[in-house]
This record gives sequence, C-alpha cells and structure tokens, in this order.
Amino acid sequence: MPGYTRRQLKEDKFAETAQGAAQWATGHRNLVAWVVGLLIVVVLLGAGVFTWRNHQIEQGNFELSTALRTLNAPLRPAGTPAGDTLSFTSVAERGQAAAKQFQAIADKYSLVSPGKVARYLRASALLQAGDTAGAEKDFKTAADSGDKDLAALAKMALASIYRDSNRQADAIKIYKELADHPTATISKSTAQLELAEIYEKIDPQQATMIYQQVQKDDPRSTAAQVAAQKLVHPK
Repeated sequence: MPGYTRRQLKEDKFAETAQGAAQWATGHRNLVAWVVGLLIVVVLLGAGVFTWRNHQIEQGNFELSTALRTLNAPLRPAGTPAGDTLSFTSVAERGQAAAKQFQAIADKYSLVSPGKVARYLRASALLQAGDTAGAEKDFKTAADSGDKDLAALAKMALASIYRDSNRQADAIKIYKELADHPTATISKSTAQLELAEIYEKIDPQQATMIYQQVQKDDPRSTAAQVAAQKLVHPK
C-alpha cells in the first residue's frame, strides 16, 4: 500500500503540471527531445541495474548455500577415505575450506546482501579454523555493513570474542548497545541476559537488577524464565 500511495502522488503531480509542461515544450522542442532521449537511457539503465542486482542476489544466495554445506559438513576420523560425501578430518580443516568459499562470495557479491552475509559467515568459519584475529576483523566489517540485523549478529559474535579474551569492558559496551537498539535478530532481552551473565562475576547486584528487569518486561517470555532460574540459582 505505501508503494501504491507514492505512485498515486506522482501521478497527481504529473496531472497538475502536464498542461504547463506542454506549453513550455512547444518553444523548446530540441531541448525536450534531448532530455526525453536522456530519460529513456536512464530508465533503461535503471531496469538493467535492477535485473543485474536480482541476478547477483540469486547467484550469491546459491553460492552461499554451497559454502554453508561445507561449513556444516560432517567430520570423519583421520585416515578415513573421504568417500562420495563431503567431509573433513577436523573442525579446523573444515573451517579453512569454508572460509575460502565465503571469501570468494564476499569479494564477488560485495554490492548485494549475499556478499555481506558471506563476510559474516567467513568470520564464523575462521573461528572454526582457529583464526580468532581474522574472525574479529571480519565480524567488525559485518558490523559496519549497513544491515542492522546482520550487524547485530556480528556485534554479538564480537562480544563473545571479547569475553573469551578477557575484554569484558568491550563486551559490556556492545551488550548495552544491543539492548538499547534491539533488532529482528538480537532482541533486547537476549542482550540483557548476556550482559547480566558478565555482571554475575563482577557486579552481582547489577546482574540481579537486570534479571529482574527482564522478568518485569515480559513475564511469560523464555528470557523471563531464564532470568528466574538465574535469580533462584545464581552462580
């Protein structure tokens, strides 16, 4: 409906100015012809860009699905033949293989959403491969992608890396930001629970306050149930 309304507004505006435009055009035929020709080129280019973009997204998504199969491929014991099914002998080997595929997708489709998602998934693959520094770099890139839902996931992953590397202050900053600006991928309560878990060790009173707030905001939610358990059985 919003798109229809905008179209109607454009049509109304055109109707209001059509008569005046026709009168002006009578005395500027050469210029009008040039402008009309230019508009036709612009419209054709726009249609071409739209078609190209859709094709890029479709192809990028297809390649993403292939790379995801690599990232989730089963593991087999070392020395065991690979067989017909894709498999790897270690998590690190699998992560390295998937990271290469995601890198290629990120480079090839950098202007459309599959490329941005590939950057995030490459970071996840690098974690499997044991390259935490590389993963952190890619998660930061994904966090700046301009897609708020993808950015939230990347920031959550960054916070986990910070916690594992004893950078609690950096993790707290991210969780607070995510709680203040929830998205479809990371809810306010999800960020609050992670934040409270950090505070359990450094500020138990603050952790209790956050758990109580989670319960108050939505008493019937799964997050509220988790908070209740934390309050009954604090670490």
